[in-house]
Amino acid sequence: MKATEAIQQIQADIANAKEGGTQQILVANLEVYLATVLEKARAEESAAGAEKIDQANHQLEVWKAQLSASTNHSIEMFKAVIEAGQTALKSAIVINGGAAAALLAFAGNAITKGQVLAGDPLLSQIGVGLALFVTGLGCAGLASGMRYLAQFAYSEFHYNRKRVRMRAAGTVVNWLSITLGAASFGCFFFGGYSTYAAIARPSVHVTSPVALLSSPFYGSCCPVARIAHVYWRSSITCSEYHVG
Repeated sequence: MKATEAIQQIQADIANAKEGGTQQILVANLEVYLATVLEKARAEESAAGAEKIDQANHQLEVWKAQLSASTNHSIEMFKAVIEAGQTALKSAIVINGGAAAALLAFAGNAITKGQVLAGDPLLSQIGVGLALFVTGLGCAGLASGMRYLAQFAYSEFHYNRKRVRMRAAGTVVNWLSITLGAASFGCFFFGGYSTYAAIARPSVHVTSPVALLSSPFYGSCCPVARIAHVYWRSSITCSEYHVG
């Protein structure tokens, strides 16, 4: 009960008493009446206060639940972003490293079996793809390192909010890491296309007698190629004789 309501209640009771013929009110009766009004006001205030407390507690619990859900969502999103970035960089390292190893094995096998020689145009074209794969591998490795540097900068800013430069540095390093990761995948795609072009559409250029003998063009109907091969062998023999 508010103060105005209490006064209005007293005035109404006095008016009722006056209408009933009461001209004077004993002090004792007035004290009892005021005590009754006071007790009623306290009871109403207590009930209203309890209701307000219940509402406040309810709002507090709702806020705590929303805060907990928002915090858990932020943590899970952060973990998902970190895991996705780590998986992407691992994939870039695996595909570029595997492609580079496969090209090295292919080139080494071809040279060992005498199908091509060092400096052959096919190897030169494949070397471009190998260089792209190695570059992509390096970009992925560098991006992984920058990723940890970015997290270090963010953690330093978290513990000391005044170090705003650490946050800016973390943002810059993070974007550099993303750029290097994208460049790594780009190197893989361009390296794959370069290797495909070198194998599917190689340059027609015979540089070794072994490749010349193994070609159908030499073995079928090309006397000019045979004469050139004999001349090449004789020149090698003469040079060895003069050197000896």
